[in-house]
Amino acid sequence: MSLADLLRQEILAGRLPPGTVLSQTETAERYGVSRIPVRDAFQQLAQDRLVTVIPGKGAQVIRLSVPELTEVYDLRILLEGDLLRRAVQAAGPDYAAEVGYALRKSDLEAGRPGWADGDWFFHKTLYAPANRPRQLAMAEELRRLCLVHIACYDTLTQATPDWLAHHAAIVQAAVNGQAEAAVAALEQHLEAARRFLLGRREGQ
Repeated sequence: MSLADLLRQEILAGRLPPGTVLSQTETAERYGVSRIPVRDAFQQLAQDRLVTVIPGKGAQVIRLSVPELTEVYDLRILLEGDLLRRAVQAAGPDYAAEVGYALRKSDLEAGRPGWADGDWFFHKTLYAPANRPRQLAMAEELRRLCLVHIACYDTLTQATPDWLAHHAAIVQAAVNGQAEAAVAALEQHLEAARRFLLGRREGQ
């Protein structure tokens, strides 16, 4: 695993919270490498919009303001709602089985370390029949921005039953070909995630 991958894992797991300053020298010492691979790793993470590079010093994990996070969720609702609507309308005969498998997988991984991978697998499977790779990539990038901010809250696991209930409602509507009902359930899911995150930001 590359240094960029290791740092990405720590950021997305909440071990390097938003706003954390990453020194080139300290990061090089921590991982036993020279400053060159550290600089390259910071550049890769900057391309993923997970950090902001500080020239000659290091990098800082992104920290979005409340208005910025609100905008990110607005964009997610638009992009992911459109993906889901298109997916339900274009779904083939295997859609129910594929989405059902993704739902079971995310249910098993919920509340555990690495839960975010299963959650994205679930959403990506839901949206796959839309066949909109660029739009999906945009949705994934926005989702990462949210994850950076939400993963550092231990109270996230308290909301797991609610998230799973939302997933089940989305799936039920989607596999029955009810595009608008599925989109409405997805919007409810994303709105709840937004309230969760912003509520904890305001409580800091």
